[in-house]
Amino acid sequence: MKTNKIKLLHYLVSILALAIITACGSSSDNKSNSDCKIPTKDRDKDGFVDSGGDGKPDEPFENGKFFNLENVVNSEGVKRILKIAKDRGITINLQLGNNPPNIKGVYRSETGGNVVYARNSLEGRTTGASIIETETKYCMTKGYVRIAVSDPYGSRFGFGILKGDGKYFSLYSLYSYPRSSECMLYEVAVESGKVDKKSGDIKNYKIIIAPLGYDEKTLGACDIYKGAKRIEEVFTTRDQKKVKDLDDLEYMCVDEGKAYVPTETWKNKAKESCKCTADIEIECE
Repeated sequence: MKTNKIKLLHYLVSILALAIITACGSSSDNKSNSDCKIPTKDRDKDGFVDSGGDGKPDEPFENGKFFNLENVVNSEGVKRILKIAKDRGITINLQLGNNPPNIKGVYRSETGGNVVYARNSLEGRTTGASIIETETKYCMTKGYVRIAVSDPYGSRFGFGILKGDGKYFSLYSLYSYPRSSECMLYEVAVESGKVDKKSGDIKNYKIIIAPLGYDEKTLGACDIYKGAKRIEEVFTTRDQKKVKDLDDLEYMCVDEGKAYVPTETWKNKAKESCKCTADIEIECE
C-alpha cells in the first residue's frame, strides 16, 4: 500500500498563523514546551482563534454557533463523516464532557495506521493508504492542548480544545483555510481516543476531518469544495504508547529531562538559548 505520512498537524498548524504555517512553524507560541503557551483569544467568539484559524477575527462565522462544540458535533459535515466511518466499521464517540483525562506527555506510534476514508484530501491522502510512525508531545493548559509532532519527515505544531469523561477524550481543532481570495473554508479536525490508566497509553485512537462551512466573497466561489468535492477524512493510528524513557525517542531532541521537536527553542539551566535542529541535534549559545 502507499505510504503516506501523517500530516494531520499540517492542518492543525494552519491554526497557529493564517499564512498556513505548515512543517517547522516559527510562531512564538511554539518556542518552549515548558511554558505551554497557547493562543486562545477569540474576539468574535465564533470558536476560531484570532491568531490563526479565523480568517475574519471581527466577524463571527455563522453568527458564532461553532463557539458551542455541541453545534460542531451536530453539524452536517461532522454527522456525515461519522456515518461514513461507521459504515466502514469505525465507531467514533465524540466527547463533550468537562472531565478529560490527562494526556500530557510524549507518545510514540511505532506501527503507524491507515486512512480509512479520504475524499479530496488537502494533503493528498487516499483511502487505504498507510501512515508512518510518529512521536507526539501534548501539553495541557486551561482546557486547551498544545500539540507537537515529529516524524522522519519533519515537525508540526497545533492546538485544540480538550473534552472528555475521565477516560475517553476528544480534541477539537477548528480552523479556517483560505483556498483563494474569494473562498475561505471552515473545518474541524477531531482526535479521539481512550487513555489506559495503567499504562498511560492512548488506545482506540482515531481522527476525523470535516467541513463546517464556507465563506464566499462571490456567489459560487467555494463550489469546487462542496458536494462531491468536499474535503473530508477518517483515519486511525495504532496505540499511542506513552514514552517512559525519553532516550527512546528518535525524532525529538532530549535536554535536561525534556523533549523538544525540531524548530523548538528553549532556555537550559545555564540560561543558554537552545534549539532542536532538523537533524535532531541540540544547538545552544
